[in-house]
Amino acid sequence: MDTRSSPLFLSCMYFISSLAIAADGTPATEEIIVEADRSKINLKLQVDQAENEFYAILNELIDDEEFKIECRTQRVIGSLIHKRICQTKYMKDELTNSAQLYQVGVNYLADEVLKKKNRELRQKTIELLETNPKLLRAARKLSGRVEEYQDEYGIEVDRE
Repeated sequence: MDTRSSPLFLSCMYFISSLAIAADGTPATEEIIVEADRSKINLKLQVDQAENEFYAILNELIDDEEFKIECRTQRVIGSLIHKRICQTKYMKDELTNSAQLYQVGVNYLADEVLKKKNRELRQKTIELLETNPKLLRAARKLSGRVEEYQDEYGIEVDRE
């Protein structure tokens, strides 16, 4: 798309020309309406920023390093696609152990350990949400951004 024909560009050019007219001493009272679409990437970045904010506050409040959440971008194996992954140290450790044991022929499933630790993290988070208004605000902001994203792109809510 040629940016010179976009509604945003045209609105800005109109605004600039109205300022030039007003420079001759006559007051220019114009109403400017800017119309633009939020791109999927921009909306996803807003979700990621809200998530980063929430996890930063949560990590400050949690003492146990095992439960602190770190987000990173990782390339999907066998492709050029990058995916954002947020996980705790215990998740990373268990999944690494499971993969290493699998390579030497041991069928170790991390599911039970992960379920137990996930319940602990969920309980700690709920307690902190009940007592920390800053974390609660960040959670509400994150929830709102996620709902906007889901509504905008027709994504079904995963309740798990």
